[in-house]
Amino acid sequence: HERGIWPADIPLIGQGAGDLGHRMGRLFRDLPPGPVVIIGADIPGIERHHIADAFAVLGNHDAVIGPAEDGGYWLVGLRRRPRVREIFEGVRWSSADTLADTLKNIRRQNMSVATIATLADIDEGKDLVKWRRG
Repeated sequence: HERGIWPADIPLIGQGAGDLGHRMGRLFRDLPPGPVVIIGADIPGIERHHIADAFAVLGNHDAVIGPAEDGGYWLVGLRRRPRVREIFEGVRWSSADTLADTLKNIRRQNMSVATIATLADIDEGKDLVKWRRG
C-alpha cells in the first residue's frame, strides 16, 4: 500500500473486492477483537465527538449507526462480542432504503442498536452545494 501521509504506527488496510457490504463485513470479521466503527470518507460535517459518541454507544449496544440525510448512513459500528454477525445481507446500497435494510438485519438478529447524529454525505456536486449553504 502507498502510505503517503498516513501515520506509520496506524495500520493501513486495503478494502479488497466486493460490494460495500462485503468490504465492510470483511473488516468486521478480520480485525482483532473489540469494537469497530467504520465511517464514510464523504462526510464533511464529521467531528471528533461523533466518533467518541459512537464508541460510547457500543459500551451499551451491539451496534451503532449514524444516519445520513439521504436514507443511508455515514457510520456503522459493531461491538463484535460474542461474535461478528452478518448485517449487510440483502441491503440495497446507495438507495433511500440502505439504512432501513441494515436496521432490519440488525434487529432480526436480536441485536441492540442505537443511532447517533444524522449528518450529510456528499454523493454529488449538488450535495456539496447544499451542505455549504447549511
